[in-house]
Amino acid sequence: MPTFPVDFEVFCACGHPMCADSNTRESRHRAMPQVVVAPCPKCLQKAKDEGDSEGYDRGYEDGKQEASRE
Repeated sequence: MPTFPVDFEVFCACGHPMCADSNTRESRHRAMPQVVVAPCPKCLQKAKDEGDSEGYDRGYEDGKQEASRE
């Protein structure tokens, strides 16, 4: 199978550059080139913030309901 060297940049869908968070290697079983990309730190933080807000809101509502039962 022919191989062609290719230089490319890696970006998250949000636009954050991912070149520093990606690496190349050969696959274990097929010895084929692979690109390994770590999760985008910006998207991870956004998801964490959304989860924190959702959990806080849900806890607040649950607390209000429980207080109204007493």
